[in-house]
Amino acid sequence: MDYIEWADEYYTNAHRVQAVIEKKKLRLKGTKSLTADQRKRLTDDIKQYRRIYHELLDIGDLLTSRAGVAVREA
Repeated sequence: MDYIEWADEYYTNAHRVQAVIEKKKLRLKGTKSLTADQRKRLTDDIKQYRRIYHELLDIGDLLTSRAGVAVREA
């Protein structure tokens, strides 16, 4: 596996996490019968998934930049 393939895996996982975030947002906005505790839990989950999403993108970007360096060195 090279850096590009590795970065693609991170980007793919980031898109999966983004899909989870969108589902949770829809649930938060679409369901009016949620208790305050359930709303807080969903909001906290969304924040946590956003952190994971951005971390996956950052690592994918880092690996992509390393692939450029590895190609130039070769």
